[in-house]
This record gives sequence, C-alpha cells and structure tokens, in this order.
Amino acid sequence: MYREYRSIYGSPIARVYSSETNTWSGLISIEASRNNCVYFGPSTLVGSVLYWPSHNWGDKILEFDLDTQNLTVIKGPPSVNYSDNFQIIQAEDGAVGIAVLSYNTLPLWQRMVNNRGDAIWLSCKIVPLHNLINIPPRTGRKRECLRLVGYDEATDVIFLGTHDSVYMVQRNSMQTRKLNVTHSLYRCYPFTSFYPPDDPHVDCPKFYLRFVVSQSIS
Repeated sequence: MYREYRSIYGSPIARVYSSETNTWSGLISIEASRNNCVYFGPSTLVGSVLYWPSHNWGDKILEFDLDTQNLTVIKGPPSVNYSDNFQIIQAEDGAVGIAVLSYNTLPLWQRMVNNRGDAIWLSCKIVPLHNLINIPPRTGRKRECLRLVGYDEATDVIFLGTHDSVYMVQRNSMQTRKLNVTHSLYRCYPFTSFYPPDDPHVDCPKFYLRFVVSQSIS
C-alpha cells in the first residue's frame, strides 16, 4: 500500500494506492480555512493512523485514518502553537504523542480520551537534555542551535540536530548516540535496511538505521 498527501489550492487532500488491486482510491479532502502559508512536515504512523505536523498553522495537526480513509484536522497541545520545533511520536500504549523542543528540555505529551469521551493532551514527561547531549549553558544571547530533525517509529528514536552534530535519543531508555555528521541538518528521513547474516545458522536479520539529508541549516 502507498499513501499520498498533498495540498492543492490550500485544501489538504489524500489518496491511497493498493498494491493488491493496483488501484488508487478517490481523492479525500477537507476544507481548511487559513490565512497564512502552511507547510506540513514528514508523517508519523501510529497504529493505522498517519499524522502530519503543520507549521505556521497554530496548533493544528493533520490526521489520516488508513482503515476508514478519513482525513481530519485535530488540535495539538498549547505548546505547539505556531512552533516548528516539535515532532509527532508514538507514545505509551500505542497512543499518539508529541515531543516539543524547548531549548535544553524535551517535554513529551500524550493524547488521551477522558471519561466524557473528549480527546485531551496530557504532559507525561519533561526530559532534560543538557546531560544527554552535553548542551553548553546559555550565556547572554548566545545559545546552542538545537532542532528536532527526525523520528523513527520502528525504533522509537528521536533525532536532535545541533550546528555540527546529530544525536539519536531512544525515548524509552533515554540512551543517546552521536552520529558521524560534519555539518548541521534541517531534516533527516530515517529508514531501516537488512540483509541475511553471514552465519547460515542464524536466521535473524540484522537491522541498520540510515538517514537522508534533505537540507542544511545556513
């Protein structure tokens, strides 16, 4: 199955391609009135639902259910209002979550349904980053340029970029790894690859994580 999202004349639309039937679904669209130019970041798959973070569109998040093929707009937590430094992640129990970068901390939010059936966002954790990736203290107006540059659903790894480095942060264990990158990144797109092991008696494939640079920070 292949899913596609695009925006024509300001209205988000989506369609789904099935490799089993070799057909495309019809166009699925919603009305989304707005006054500013909006762009959407890379999607995150949580269960059978795709989420796109929006930038310059307040706290709006685009949601597409692959089972019902329903395209909707939901509200994020207040901390993402007109922010471009947040990432949709997979939270506990398969729920959708959001990581919001706030200088040297990483607040984590989770979307829940209360006893009245209303969807709400709960702050579940605030992760201090200065001990994880050695962020230097803020001095006057100078501070380290830190960005959320990517996320991998399969390994639950968040990618953080500085002016000259990229760090992988595993959300559950909080283990970090500095990648061998010599320049800053705007966005990375992680994917996994595997190949049969050299030992014929071992039937478990080896998995590796790679990323693709799309744009550098000037």
